[in-house]
Amino acid sequence: MKQLWDADELGEHWSLTFEELELLKTKPEKNYLGFCIQLKYYQFYGSFPKEKHEFADTPLQYIVEQLEIDYSSYWEYEWQGRSAQRHRQEILEYLGIRKSSTDDKAKLTVWLCETVFPNGNTVKESLEYVYEWLHSNKIDRPTEKQLEREIAAAYNEFESKLFEVFSKYIPLSSINLIDDCLEDNSEVDINFSLLKSDPGRISLDSVLKEIAKLDFINSLELLDSQLSTVNSKIIDRLRQRILSETAWEVRRHPVTIRYALMSVFFYTRKSEIIDSLIELFVQIVHRLSAKAERRVIKSLVKDFKKIHGKDALLVRIAEAALEYPDETVKDVVYPIAGEQTLANIIKEHKASGKGYNKEVHNVIRSSYGSHYRRMVPKILDNMEFRSNNQAHRPVLDALEWIRLHKDSKQQYYLLSESIPVDGVIRPKWYETTIEVDDKGVERVNRINYEICVLQALRDKLRCKEIWVSGADKYRNPDEDLPQDFNVNRTFYY
Repeated sequence: MKQLWDADELGEHWSLTFEELELLKTKPEKNYLGFCIQLKYYQFYGSFPKEKHEFADTPLQYIVEQLEIDYSSYWEYEWQGRSAQRHRQEILEYLGIRKSSTDDKAKLTVWLCETVFPNGNTVKESLEYVYEWLHSNKIDRPTEKQLEREIAAAYNEFESKLFEVFSKYIPLSSINLIDDCLEDNSEVDINFSLLKSDPGRISLDSVLKEIAKLDFINSLELLDSQLSTVNSKIIDRLRQRILSETAWEVRRHPVTIRYALMSVFFYTRKSEIIDSLIELFVQIVHRLSAKAERRVIKSLVKDFKKIHGKDALLVRIAEAALEYPDETVKDVVYPIAGEQTLANIIKEHKASGKGYNKEVHNVIRSSYGSHYRRMVPKILDNMEFRSNNQAHRPVLDALEWIRLHKDSKQQYYLLSESIPVDGVIRPKWYETTIEVDDKGVERVNRINYEICVLQALRDKLRCKEIWVSGADKYRNPDEDLPQDFNVNRTFYY
């Protein structure tokens, strides 16, 4: 029982009516307080208090003031005595509370299956809802164990109907593929154990394996729309159930349950595989940049020696050059700064600014062109990228451009409006991507452009500015909120 009550709540829920006070005429004054507490408690909670200590002081004092009796009578009332039990029976009769009938149980089952269970509530979570239903329908509350049995039976009925719906929409051809998938000595390349496995480390084999899984699930032609309307809590419970079973255990289920569970498995596994492919893509693009920077830094540090006092040294070189303009560099400059010092200055310059960026990009290009370019297009070809903001449209257009030219051997393309640049190419990569030929014409280095597009896509995916159709982690951000969020904003807050 809650302990804090304001004046409005006390007046609404704990005020005694004239009819209720009339019930006290047949009772001794020492039982007034105990009777009234049981009466008001049942009206509010739908059950009787189990012991006197659970009653809050504020409503207790409020009832005492109405009855104008001694507070000590509360402690003298025998809560489990015959008088208290007779009072409870009298209260039930006064309130019109009746015992549950077979018809009531049937109505409760229907109500649970249509109202409570579709929201993802478990048997234990549904208990409080059932208490409210019994209270509002003026039905006496049975014991908790008995009620849990009735709720569990109703949930089994709800789940059975759900399985029938799930299995109903599986095509016959897909049923044969599912059966083959569950066989230990399956002739198909994809089996249940493989479908449950993780992608593993980044490699071409990992990418191909995940794509093969995705192709197999897509070939089943299951109607995802039937499962997308089911509460995610229900789907998650069924997913955990199927993941904990072996192929042999799944085959032992009755046909309806087997195919229903497998349809849930394929529905959730498809999203997970798409997410894993996106994760592989994100890791590949990150690895390209990270490894390139490490290699360049390692190469520079190996023979890099920082030159202190460069400004003063350059001033001395400039003065000597002005003083002896006709002399050779070897005679004028080398006495001030030796050949090794000048070489170190050049290396230090390359280790920062545009020189460093160009070197990093060259390493990225080498790694991408020789290895990762075999993986990334295969991932992109199996993904459907979307965005809810037109500001991020250039990246999607750039992806489409890459797809259209994926079979081309051409290295350079003339810069035109059909090739998105703004919002795609980072400023520090612009000069390495948009090159100028001998005639002064700007052209796009195709490989470098692809790398820039992949880096932009990675950034957009990580903050969900671009999302992937069919994914879970990388799904439409509008689906992150409950569909009725705007209507019930206060409740969710």
